[in-house]
Amino acid sequence: MSALVMNRQEYYRQQYALRKPGWRHSLFVFRDVMDSYLRPDARVLDIGCGHADFLAPVYARSRFTCGLDPDKQALDKNTTVRERIAGIAGALPLCDGVYDVVTSVWLCEHLDVPERAFREMHRVLKPGGHVVFLTPNAWNYNTWLIRLTPHALHDLLARKLHGRQAHDTYPVRYRFNTLGVIDRTLSHIGFDQCKIIFHGDPTYVSFNRPLFELACAVERLFDLPPLHPARVHLIGVYQKQKD
Repeated sequence: MSALVMNRQEYYRQQYALRKPGWRHSLFVFRDVMDSYLRPDARVLDIGCGHADFLAPVYARSRFTCGLDPDKQALDKNTTVRERIAGIAGALPLCDGVYDVVTSVWLCEHLDVPERAFREMHRVLKPGGHVVFLTPNAWNYNTWLIRLTPHALHDLLARKLHGRQAHDTYPVRYRFNTLGVIDRTLSHIGFDQCKIIFHGDPTYVSFNRPLFELACAVERLFDLPPLHPARVHLIGVYQKQKD
């Protein structure tokens, strides 16, 4: 596969950053948010960590990091966390009140029963601990397009546009991907909202220059304050209520 194909999305992200100084990839925004909630002595649980390593600079400052994922093959490739456990979000094989921060990236959209998973996160957090997550926003047009695309094509498109490894996509549910649903669910469980960021990125449909230009035009609309909640990604921070 050519470098152009492998890096098409990154190429258009660089082009967008030139047009919009100060804009950064959602993962970098998320990493900064994570960094602000981590003390050196914090115990961190990364649910659905897979083989990703983008949080390595943050985790390097923490003495205890644990990664959990049902995909043991992907988990075995992860060199970022200090401890690795095979398991699922809805039934964490962990003790109560252990962690200061529980985090997940690109997990919420895959959950069959989100409330069950977040009850488990609440259980393993210490009182006053935080859950920090990054997920697609169901009000964004990208999510609608994904819903209309057969899952059998997701892997092909992810490899062609995003340069992902084969078989690195998973079925999506989008049952916990609007702020209203998230707020209601987490408030009911016992969390308080701390921070919500809606972050834009026009490159998910940028298969070519005309589509990139069209997506950039849409992003300019989303820059209007009333339309911020339609941006493609949602970063959330919620705190477990103290006893």
